[in-house]
Amino acid sequence: MPLIYTPSGKAREYSPLALNVYNGCDHGCTYCYTCLIKRSGETNKIVELRKNFILQLEKELNRFSHNEQILLSFMCDPYCNSDIIHKTTRDSLFLLNLKKRLVAVLTKGGERCLRDLDVFKSFGNRFKIGTTLTLFDEQQKIIEPNAATTSERINTLKTLYENNIKTWVSIEPVIDPEQSIELIKQTIPFTHHFKVGKMNHFEKRFTENVDWTKFLYDAVRLLRGANKPFYIKYDLQQYDFNHILSPVEKDMDFLNVSI
Repeated sequence: MPLIYTPSGKAREYSPLALNVYNGCDHGCTYCYTCLIKRSGETNKIVELRKNFILQLEKELNRFSHNEQILLSFMCDPYCNSDIIHKTTRDSLFLLNLKKRLVAVLTKGGERCLRDLDVFKSFGNRFKIGTTLTLFDEQQKIIEPNAATTSERINTLKTLYENNIKTWVSIEPVIDPEQSIELIKQTIPFTHHFKVGKMNHFEKRFTENVDWTKFLYDAVRLLRGANKPFYIKYDLQQYDFNHILSPVEKDMDFLNVSI
């Protein structure tokens, strides 16, 4: 299987290309697609190194355009706990920068990423880093037991922003719309743009009493009022019954890193 690939379905809404630094993730998020597809039904806590990863990555990069953003990662977290030991993410970023690639990072690892702040800065405007925000700390630790706390992620975003690194936030899955709106409010001052979704792989019973139209319009008003660029994911776009979303707010590639 190639290291760099074109994601499909909902994942494609985040990036035209993706790179999974590891096989598996040790964050144990209960809603994670990687966890849910395991036949045993157990959370995926085993992280495996990919054989000859850097050598293969260098070969594969020659097959892809310099103009397409590469996201780290979908099927793992580039700053999972195991990366503290292996540091494969740092090695990957060194190579991606050397090859002048456009790179986006999405992580729940919190301040773990700050050890690579020097590498982030070396990319200039060819790089952005974001985090997923779902719930506040007490509830968040139930569904994302081994990931960094929401508070730590927010503080890390602030540090990145203060160091002139482009930041972004993914609001998905939305489990409690009120908490999601509050998380947007708290991170607006130091986040360059947002991607807002719905629920992904949760059971339908969790969505029965959610007014998704209200959530959508609350998020749109908040982000427009703060003059923050945003993308509304396709599943949530379906609740735009008054057709208030602009074309760019429905364009999955609008917020990609570009030069």
